[in-house]
Amino acid sequence: MSEIIRTQKRDIRYNGIVDSADYNSRIEENYQDLVNLYNKSNIVEVNLQQAFERVIKDHAFLSNAIQDLEDRVSALESDNSVLSLYSVTQLDYASFLSTAYAISSTDLLSFDPYYNTITLPVVSSSSTSKLKFYNATTGQVVPDFFKTYIDNSYSGVDSTGSVVDTTPTYYCILDDPNKVWKRNIISNSANSAGAQMMFYVKIPTEYTGSNKTNCIKFNPYPMRSVDIFSIEYTTKSNPNLIESDGWYDLNIDGLYNGQTDAIGKVPPGGWSIAGSDKISNSGPLSFYFGDLEITAIRIKMNQRNYFKELNKYVYSYGLSDLDIRYDKFLTSGKTIVKFDAPAGKLISEVTNVTPYIYNVPQSLLSTAFSYRVIYEDGGSYTLNNPGSSSSIWIEVTLNMLDDKTPPVLSDLKIECDFII
Repeated sequence: MSEIIRTQKRDIRYNGIVDSADYNSRIEENYQDLVNLYNKSNIVEVNLQQAFERVIKDHAFLSNAIQDLEDRVSALESDNSVLSLYSVTQLDYASFLSTAYAISSTDLLSFDPYYNTITLPVVSSSSTSKLKFYNATTGQVVPDFFKTYIDNSYSGVDSTGSVVDTTPTYYCILDDPNKVWKRNIISNSANSAGAQMMFYVKIPTEYTGSNKTNCIKFNPYPMRSVDIFSIEYTTKSNPNLIESDGWYDLNIDGLYNGQTDAIGKVPPGGWSIAGSDKISNSGPLSFYFGDLEITAIRIKMNQRNYFKELNKYVYSYGLSDLDIRYDKFLTSGKTIVKFDAPAGKLISEVTNVTPYIYNVPQSLLSTAFSYRVIYEDGGSYTLNNPGSSSSIWIEVTLNMLDDKTPPVLSDLKIECDFII
């Protein structure tokens, strides 16, 4: 919308000649400026309303997540023999510059502060998105061949004939905090099944030129309220976004089947017991895997929670920041993590180091992960245990698997013996 002010400055002469054409022009200019201001006011109001709605819903569900995190922290603190990776401040490779343990910038493992994961060094210049495209003039571009489909043939309130208030589905790929794909289902009553759907997304290969993929990321909306039941992909050429396209679980090998701690770290839908790996009240999700030829994905979502507005039950769900990517990594990298002894104690010995890498089979962890314990003794760093330390450092090395899977380190647990 133009920012030009149409009303022109004019000199008004007392008892001068009145020009009707000039008068009419001034009135028309005033009218156009008023219309422009009115439209801008409406746009701002709508944007504020949408932003406020999102903040309120996110905060409501985040409060539940915070309570859950507090419970988890209390459980961890009760085990005084285990230290864990809980903060980015523990990444302490900078302390080892100009020492024998220094890590070059090209070999340094990549830390993602949004998903709290550590991966191999990323080669940004060779990494590409399959859904997000940009040009220098208009910024982000939604490709003409971008296609989605919603299958709502499941039990619950999101069904044929339901009252739906939705934003465009392409909002889910936009890098704009004011844009989120949200689907509101307005019901006269609550339903124990909630609102359920399968969301299909086609990869516009006309733009990407290659189907090779190793990463899927997205943020369920509202945060910490939507259940993710499954994530699947197809390799069919020019898929129709229907059941017969032939779909495979993203976790097709059923990694960490039945292990509760892996829920949310492995893509749901691949375990032997259907639904046992669903991600309840999901936060932002990021999954890396070995190279796959993917032409479309589909995500099964369920919203069990609702807001009550004007005696109606509103079930809201959707996505933001959806990205399907091929990220290029170096084959190996290192970082250093610092662990401090609890107050009043010293670390006498490290008895075990356990990496939590859920996209690598247990049998290949020794290939993907290795470590060294670094101690401080008399102001210098050493691999020899001095007997007692207030802090230790774990030098972590990650290696790519033969199938091009980049290992993702989500936590590191250190078992120690302490002395007082």
